[in-house]
Amino acid sequence: MVGVRVPNELCVRDPEVLAPAAGLRVVFDEDPGVARKRWGRGFRYLGPDGKPVAKPERERLERLAVPPAWDNVWMCPTADGYLQATGRDDAERKQYRYHDAYRAFRDRQKFDRLRYFPKALRRIRIAVEEGLAGEIGTKEYAVAGALRLIDVGLVRTGNEESAQSDRRGATTLSADHVDLSDDEPYVRIEYTAKSGKTRSIVVEDDLLATVLAELADADQERLFWFEQDGESVRVTAAHVNAAIAEIAGPAFSAKDFRTWGGSREALICRASGGGVIDAVDAAALVLGNTRAVARSSYVHPLVLEAEDSEIEESWRRSRNSARGSRGDNALARLLCSHTRQQ
Repeated sequence: MVGVRVPNELCVRDPEVLAPAAGLRVVFDEDPGVARKRWGRGFRYLGPDGKPVAKPERERLERLAVPPAWDNVWMCPTADGYLQATGRDDAERKQYRYHDAYRAFRDRQKFDRLRYFPKALRRIRIAVEEGLAGEIGTKEYAVAGALRLIDVGLVRTGNEESAQSDRRGATTLSADHVDLSDDEPYVRIEYTAKSGKTRSIVVEDDLLATVLAELADADQERLFWFEQDGESVRVTAAHVNAAIAEIAGPAFSAKDFRTWGGSREALICRASGGGVIDAVDAAALVLGNTRAVARSSYVHPLVLEAEDSEIEESWRRSRNSARGSRGDNALARLLCSHTRQQ
């Protein structure tokens, strides 16, 4: 299947290509860098030569606001490196601090790519429905179930490193995270998210609720699994993203669902008469993020910057469709109309 056509410059993810495009230097944390060492109640910073850095350089490094709890901290010795710091948090997960210009460049790329996502979303939803029409225990069924949850619940994909500290995502959930109580007419998922906060999601999608109930009753270690060569295999983020690439092309990943969903919820709020802050808060609520993170990383700037008349027109001219809600179609219309005006 030919993927959705997206300009090449919006598909590039390689820092060795993106960093120069953002006017920054390519650096690696394997290179000699600045080490942060505890010194009294604070820290001192030792350059690649082992000597303390000068005051202006120390002030630059302190502005990176690397959390005190991070260990094995590496810091970039130059101000123009795309990667400014790395370290291990208290759960031993590797964390990164990028240059502000690099983050801004990546965000522009991400939001520019979003206008091509509606075509990908339709293809993915069709493929998911086909996969869920199959048999439990097949790879197609399991990956389709994970994708449905990511789409409907705006859940992160999840990874094994985070799961070790009980931070969960779609692929690292277990049956214990699914509430099938007879006292409630719906399925609820409750888990600890990447942020460390508890997320509780009521599943109102009938198909997904049925799938989750079936998988939760399967007595497997993980909720999403499939049989291969007589063994049970966990669905991983790699399985999910490979399926997305096969269906819609390599430009998209599971992360795009949260960007799309946050932007959609913000638009729905504005179409209902809410202001910009209300719209950001609506996105933050469905994503499980703070207002600041939702605004900077998940809500398309156009949704917040568009005139009320543009939002109202996009909403007025949109309806529910077979594989898209009115919110989906209104957001697609808004992004498309803005593209035509450029």
